[in-house]
Amino acid sequence: MTSGSHDTERGAPDLILMALFQSRLRERSLHLGQVIQSQRRRLSAYGRDPKDDQDEADAMRARLHMAEQSLAAVQEAEARLGLGRYGLCDHCKEPIGWDDLLQSPEQTTCKSCSQFSPARKGSGLRN
Repeated sequence: MTSGSHDTERGAPDLILMALFQSRLRERSLHLGQVIQSQRRRLSAYGRDPKDDQDEADAMRARLHMAEQSLAAVQEAEARLGLGRYGLCDHCKEPIGWDDLLQSPEQTTCKSCSQFSPARKGSGLRN
């Protein structure tokens, strides 16, 4: 099987890649969970001192929001993996290339769809 295709009957290399994706998603989920906890702790302690900068608090909220969105995308990818739909483009239902998934395991669109429309450009990864 080539790096850009999937079959309904997966061979041993594909099973190994799927296990790798599952592992990477799990690691990313754990990391993001730690980031979210840390940001929440920092944010709850922030603002007690009048010298605290509101811009910094806004930046912390933005980082927390981005981490929460990333975690949601990872959890959606884990669910797709469990349902056997992992690696299929949300738009055209064609396979997303293995190399693209290795780079960004929570990716939801193939290169063609993410480049097809300016509105979709950059939407291959849900942040």
